[in-house]
Amino acid sequence: MDNLKEVLAPKTFNKFSHAAVLIWFLICAIFLGIFIEVENAESRFDFRCGGAKSGDVDLVRGKCFVQYQEQYNKYGIPTYGFVVMNFLVIGIVCAMYSLVARSTVDRLSLPSTRNGDPESQSSDQKKETSTGKQLFIAYCCQLSIRIVLGVLFMILQTQLLYPSKFPYTFGCYFNSGTEQPRNLSDASRNSTFHECNNQRAVKKIFWMNAVLAVNGIYVACLLIETVYILARAWKVRSFMENSKFLEIHLDLTNERSHHVLLRLRLHENRVTHFKLLLEPQKQDDVVSLKSHECENRLIKVKLHVEPQKQDDVVSSKPQECENRLTQVELHLKPQKQDVVVSPKPQECAQRLTQVALHIEPQKEDNVVPPKPRDQIESHQELPQPDGRNGHDNVSQRQREPEQPQTSKLQPFIAETKEIIKEDTQNLFELRSPFSAPPGEHAVVTHLTLDQIYTNLVVIPDRATYDFTENREEQLKVYPRSCKEESQLKSLEDLLNDESKKVLVVGRPGIGKTLCCTKLLRDWAFDKVFQATTNARIHFDAAFFLKFRRLNSLNDLSLRELLTQSEHCPSDHLDDEVWKYILEHPEGVLILLDGFDEFKDNANMVVAPPRPKSTEEKMPLQILYQWLVTGKLLKGASILTTTRPTALASIVDLPFDKTFEILGFSTEQIEEYVYKFTGDDKQAGETLWRHISSNMNLLSLCYIPVNSFIMCSSLSQILQLDRSAGVTLPSKLTTIYKIAVKVFYYKHTKEFRDRRLTREHFVSDKLPENVEETFEKLGRVAFEGIKEGKLIIEGKKVREMEDSALFHRLPDRPAGELAYERQFCFIHLTMQEFFASRHLANMSETELRNFVNDNIKDGKWQLVLQFLAGLMEDKDHIPGEIMTDLLPAKTEEKQSAEYNEDWPQNENKMKVTCWPTDDEQDLAVTLSVDCSALVNVIKNVPNISHLDLSLNNINLLGCLEVCKLLKCRKSQLTWLHLRQNQLTDEAAKYLAEAITNNNCQLRALHLLDNNIGDTGTQHFAEAINNNNCQLRWLALSANYITDTGAQHLAEAINNNNSQLSTLNLSHNNITDTGAQHLAEAINNINSQLKTLNLARNDITATGAQHLAEAIHNNCQLHTLNICYNKITDTGAQHLAEAINNKNCQLRVLNLSSSNMTDTGAHHLAEAISNHNCQLRTLYLYNNKITEAGRQNALSLVSKSQSMCALCF
Repeated sequence: MDNLKEVLAPKTFNKFSHAAVLIWFLICAIFLGIFIEVENAESRFDFRCGGAKSGDVDLVRGKCFVQYQEQYNKYGIPTYGFVVMNFLVIGIVCAMYSLVARSTVDRLSLPSTRNGDPESQSSDQKKETSTGKQLFIAYCCQLSIRIVLGVLFMILQTQLLYPSKFPYTFGCYFNSGTEQPRNLSDASRNSTFHECNNQRAVKKIFWMNAVLAVNGIYVACLLIETVYILARAWKVRSFMENSKFLEIHLDLTNERSHHVLLRLRLHENRVTHFKLLLEPQKQDDVVSLKSHECENRLIKVKLHVEPQKQDDVVSSKPQECENRLTQVELHLKPQKQDVVVSPKPQECAQRLTQVALHIEPQKEDNVVPPKPRDQIESHQELPQPDGRNGHDNVSQRQREPEQPQTSKLQPFIAETKEIIKEDTQNLFELRSPFSAPPGEHAVVTHLTLDQIYTNLVVIPDRATYDFTENREEQLKVYPRSCKEESQLKSLEDLLNDESKKVLVVGRPGIGKTLCCTKLLRDWAFDKVFQATTNARIHFDAAFFLKFRRLNSLNDLSLRELLTQSEHCPSDHLDDEVWKYILEHPEGVLILLDGFDEFKDNANMVVAPPRPKSTEEKMPLQILYQWLVTGKLLKGASILTTTRPTALASIVDLPFDKTFEILGFSTEQIEEYVYKFTGDDKQAGETLWRHISSNMNLLSLCYIPVNSFIMCSSLSQILQLDRSAGVTLPSKLTTIYKIAVKVFYYKHTKEFRDRRLTREHFVSDKLPENVEETFEKLGRVAFEGIKEGKLIIEGKKVREMEDSALFHRLPDRPAGELAYERQFCFIHLTMQEFFASRHLANMSETELRNFVNDNIKDGKWQLVLQFLAGLMEDKDHIPGEIMTDLLPAKTEEKQSAEYNEDWPQNENKMKVTCWPTDDEQDLAVTLSVDCSALVNVIKNVPNISHLDLSLNNINLLGCLEVCKLLKCRKSQLTWLHLRQNQLTDEAAKYLAEAITNNNCQLRALHLLDNNIGDTGTQHFAEAINNNNCQLRWLALSANYITDTGAQHLAEAINNNNSQLSTLNLSHNNITDTGAQHLAEAINNINSQLKTLNLARNDITATGAQHLAEAIHNNCQLHTLNICYNKITDTGAQHLAEAINNKNCQLRVLNLSSSNMTDTGAHHLAEAISNHNCQLRTLYLYNNKITEAGRQNALSLVSKSQSMCALCF
């Protein structure tokens, strides 16, 4: 590897192309090893040919192998030889280029060469370093050759040397001669046909496609680099010079390369003009410019000079020239004759400067100096000598906004920004609601604004809502798409020169305050609203005022108001700062948050008087109106946030623009969840899977504070459950009980500034006034759902209009010149939760009647689910009410319809099926629904059977079911989970549950899921456990192979196993798996009585293994191997087995087994024997003729056998 690095010198490539070349050689080595193994292993013994006699097998394989090679490798080039040639030739090109270019790079890399030291270089060397293009040409040539070779090898591989696919099956003809038959008729007469299989074909196809893919990717990358280099060379011609090409393209690790390129572009594309317009009296003026100071740029100087004076010197301050274009016009007295322009090196290297020196002859003593930057108004332009303004000369460039230069303003701004950075780093609003007291080592997540802030959907004007009758569509109304064309791209778009008075509307918790804080923090970090050339608006000072903190203030002046800013450095504005604010209001931003919390918002003066002075003291409501109307600080930007409930108070204010924050879209909710969990990606996936799997939770999280509450609650539950070895989800009711309290406390005036502890959120006991409010909300919520109205009239929420749980909608026309107020709950599920609280307070009789009358009404589905969770906390609730809360059928059953292994001598048991066949519209069970279901079943005695088939509970719901299995009060013995998208991970948790001491499960149905060999191994280990009481295990229609069958076979052999029925139909088990299972049932410890291996890949060989097992004293009573390739040979083996007196088989299913009359005859003869104990034999869908059927029936009838033949 070291030798390779030496040949491929890193300095002749840039770091990316050098890494790519090394990876190329690494891939070459890997592919070489793989193809050598494939080619050497592909011998005639990898061919499987049919139709050959046992003695001629080797001969047939050898001849067919030779024919295969001749047909699909015409030129006899082994694949590993092609791979070596492909990779090595291209690698040699890279090495040759590196050797050729190294000497040039070495010369260019010398300090004297790179730095351009004239004392160390001869003139020829300097010329070569500056103008030579050998390095550029060599680099482009090696790229071109590599591209051509890559395309050439791709064509050779696909069009000439090898087929696109090496076939798996191959028809082989051969006879005593060596020629292939000309046609099929000749083949049939003179040749023998053998159908062969090449076992290595699939592997060979895969790796040849991999070689093709690698070639394609490398050619594409090389093309991109070539186009990039040529485009840059066309744009900047000097890029091709050796020194520039080395420093810019090859030396990418050098941080100066970007700046070098920038200077190079300036050198190529821009020229600095100094215009020296001379009067006739003097012809010559001296212009002295050092070439190395001006980076080889052409400078033209023209001056208008009068002969009266001798010398004028023009020099620009460096600080005025940094990174921008400047035009300066000087009107100087015509006193001097010679003008010397000597720009400083740093001025020439950083910018282009146009200086026009116009010396007027009319006045000798009148000097007009330029205004300082801090005295030039933002809208003024400097006059030009010819009467044109600055835009005529700099038409394509914007003038940079002025920077305040007052002595005390800059420290004020800097200190304000530092305070903002510190105060907004760890916000109180982002602290976990579950913080533990000091000393407790509880794991909680406190977030920072930078870590968690996620963009919101913000649209112009107000949003409208159209609630349909379909509940699913109702939930989709809340999260808006983040791809709406009208929405803002960033918070910076809220303000511009045309919209300086802005109103932002949003319901509680939607993120209004956090938006203001984020905007302010970004300004403090110079991310937005900065004085740059492309800024639409910029601010020198920013103030953040919260209305609720101003309620206690009396009359005050504007100056005093600004000192009330959340992040003001002091309680007094310095005179110089205040003067600058008054003189430059366009550079001031004032954020006023929470107008709805202003105590006098309903008493706004319609026409306040004009202010007499800026120091006049007035009530806050008048100051606010003066600011919005521009009577104070005209030109300042004023941004106000409010809830919709207070809009009527500011209807007369002239806002330039109104926006509404709609919250998160689905994509933004996902982004928020992963930001919340940070580096814990597993927790992020768990939380997002849990939220996204339930439309109720997902829709609720469109409100950012609900996303925060949901993530905090679930994260806390996840931390607790992890210690117990279990994960999400938790009961939906528990989540909402916490979420409602956190939301209410955080957004209600009475509580929002209080220090709330963990007990406030997790305790079921509420303050008396809060309980009364919740009862009122419950009545309103219940009546709304009962009447089918999600939009609530204003009169029904009287005295609750300001509740954080309501959202004020646009008023509805109610007649001529009449409007009616409209409200809705912040979310449908919030309304459903409060409705369930109202139901929970009903009497037992009222509740039972309500449940009976409305259990099948879909609009009450989630309400009843919440109710089930709330009822769990109540004592002495009859089990009948609890089971009535299930949107399913719970009834008593006593038949094998639900269990093939129904316990004998047991009384009627309650069987819960959710949903039932005739009530599919009641529920589609999801993971969170399982939580409520499990909590109900735990409290209902005697429920032993649970059918959750055909649902979508997935892993999360499975974990809830596992909790039920481990519950001490649970009596569940039969569980059906067919078609629930369960995987090996779900199988792992189920296996752990059935080994729990409390688990009484005897039958487990897992048909049609996604369980593989790993999951099967978990079940096998569980069956070996002496705590496991499982008798019946159905794993049909999964992804189990011979490996999984082997795991189960080993478990059956164990003396702890109580398994009596095993269903492995519709899997991928072959003769090998059948052999493992046969050995298991032949073991004395096996208690297996029923084995189902239908629809697998078992042939006569597998049937023979099974026949040998049942031939012995095996306890197997039922064997189902239908829909396999048993054939007559396998039937004969099975006939011999059932003919033995040791065989205890009662039922044998051989339907669809490719059996003919011969196989039927063998079986009929066996049944006729008096030793046979078989009672039912299924032979449907075979190739048995009517004569064969009659013959078999005749044999059985003559022997008076008790066995029933089913054709």
